[in-house]
Amino acid sequence: MNNNFINDPNNDLDVMMEGLTNQYFDAIKKHDYSYMFSDDDRWYNSGIKSEKHIKELLHGLIGICRVDAERLLEDSLSEVTEQFVDGLTHRVIKSWFDPYIEDLGPEYDSAGFTDDDRIVSGSYQNLEKLQRGRSKY
Repeated sequence: MNNNFINDPNNDLDVMMEGLTNQYFDAIKKHDYSYMFSDDDRWYNSGIKSEKHIKELLHGLIGICRVDAERLLEDSLSEVTEQFVDGLTHRVIKSWFDPYIEDLGPEYDSAGFTDDDRIVSGSYQNLEKLQRGRSKY
């Protein structure tokens, strides 16, 4: 593949990527991150539509233009201020990137333990997790 084409400022792909990037950041700044809690169908449906549009822009940027997903996620999180104490705003943004960023963290079983946790005589060896509120019952 000829990289000169990609880096050419007169290239249609560069123009498209710049337009998508601007639309994306405008959309995430204006998005109502709490729409799913609304009792008003119009407000709820507006939020659904906005979120769908944001996901389409992400697909264009990451899936088509090949923008680095991890860097775009970092930029997104720094561009949009967390609006809720429970971290809802940033959790929603991170969820939009799930199809594009592989989670390399450990896999947990249904009890919240990893393969590194060993069962010794019927109880988990990693007691730190049990002390953080996990009951042995």
